[in-house]
Amino acid sequence: MGLFFEAYESVRNVSGLPPDQFHTVVAITSLVFVLTVWLLSYALNQPLKSKDTGSEPPRVPVSIPFIGAAIAYGVDPIKFLIECRQKYGDCFTFVMLGRKMTFCLGPDGNHYVFNVPVADATAEGAYKKLTVPVFGAGVVYDVHNAMFMEQKKFVKDAFNSNSFNAYMLNIWNETNAFFNDWEDHYDANMIFDEMSELTIRTASHCLLGKEIRQQLHSTVAQLYHDLDSGLAPINVFFRWLPLPVYFKRDRANKIMSKTFVDIIKKRRATNSTDNADLMQTLMFARYRDGTSMTDDEIAHLLIATLMGGQHTSSTTLCWMLFELARRQDIVDKLLHEQSMVLTGKPDTPPEDLPEFTHEQIRQLTFLDCVMKETLRLHPPIHTVMRKVEKSMTYRGMTIPAGHFICGSAAVSHLDPTRFPDPLKFEPSRFLNNDEGSGEWSINTIDIAQKSARSHFLPFGAGRHRCIGEAFAYIQNKTILSAFIRRYTHKLYVDPNTGKEHFPSSDYTSLITIPEKPARLSITRRSVKA
Repeated sequence: MGLFFEAYESVRNVSGLPPDQFHTVVAITSLVFVLTVWLLSYALNQPLKSKDTGSEPPRVPVSIPFIGAAIAYGVDPIKFLIECRQKYGDCFTFVMLGRKMTFCLGPDGNHYVFNVPVADATAEGAYKKLTVPVFGAGVVYDVHNAMFMEQKKFVKDAFNSNSFNAYMLNIWNETNAFFNDWEDHYDANMIFDEMSELTIRTASHCLLGKEIRQQLHSTVAQLYHDLDSGLAPINVFFRWLPLPVYFKRDRANKIMSKTFVDIIKKRRATNSTDNADLMQTLMFARYRDGTSMTDDEIAHLLIATLMGGQHTSSTTLCWMLFELARRQDIVDKLLHEQSMVLTGKPDTPPEDLPEFTHEQIRQLTFLDCVMKETLRLHPPIHTVMRKVEKSMTYRGMTIPAGHFICGSAAVSHLDPTRFPDPLKFEPSRFLNNDEGSGEWSINTIDIAQKSARSHFLPFGAGRHRCIGEAFAYIQNKTILSAFIRRYTHKLYVDPNTGKEHFPSSDYTSLITIPEKPARLSITRRSVKA
């Protein structure tokens, strides 16, 4: 308070006004400011009448103009959205950092948001500020939608059965080499960091090529970290701020892009065509008009593919480990399934199990259920956005141009009418149920839309459905299968309270990761002499 009064007196002295007159001016100014804030808040909280078919969706009241609901949403978006849904229904609007965010929830809302016509609302308008500085120009949300769909097809072409056979071997070898460095008794204080390193090793080996994988222990790892820091939620709103993290992000993009371009040029110069990776696929890709991607565009799409999938995979892997740490019965079922698929026997010791083929990993259907249930409870992305380009109508309500329509499959994942006892981890609920499954089918430049009218959409839906879904299943299933063969694990026990610690969700990053410290106690299974 002393500093406040000191500053107050300094301003009064500078003003040259007598004390009583200065106090009066301050009081009037403060009153005007408070009234202005109140009027702005009141105006923001009023439902507006539409010029078209009806009123806008109900407004969620906010106390602070511009900031709006940013704090409540930022702390726990799922809780906030569920509470709003209970008060205002499946469709409502709130202000967040000056943006009007209109959420459409439930299966109908999911379908509406994921399959909105690009002429009405665009993902580019919502995400361009975030992605272009990280990925680079000429790809993803920096191009019109038709070209982006062609680029997705190029990447999808690299995810075929022949490629997966090679990917399986790479993932298996990388995983075993990684676990070989662990001690017999390992208190993993930063398991998310460990799994992030493992998934980037496997993904880079499979998708980016051996040249990049060989450089992961050098500057490439730090460049990746600097790029990753650029994918912060705040950057959805601000493309650039004069802060060190932005300078590092921009520098990392330039160096990483040049690294890829140099490798591409070397491959072209040596006529190297025997590389079974995404880089090689993109080098031979052609748009419908016969043109090819430039080397810079190939580099940027490689960065986008790695950045877009690595965090979601490592996050899902971590959450699976945490959920299984308190369900040994499910671990036993997973080992039984491995034994039956690989040896035809129910009780082959884990250390005697052979490595997988691609077809065998696909046969681990209960492991599929474990991954689906993990994605239901811990979806990596809780909200998707589209910028409204022209006024739209939903259930008789008008959503004006300039709003951002949003969907949250994470809210649907916790709907007790579809998932009884929704907070319980119960993989068996997905047995004989293919909800949320489905491969992309390519039709000319577009991707056939799978209905998004569902409670369970861990990989999205419509034209923006994740094309790396099949790779994510192969990667996570292989790593988890190798882990439970080698190790037993349990939750970290706090020595002060004697209680197990299960991490909360950290919503401060773009991907919903386990809140640090995220710890596990890991012990190597006994091995044969």
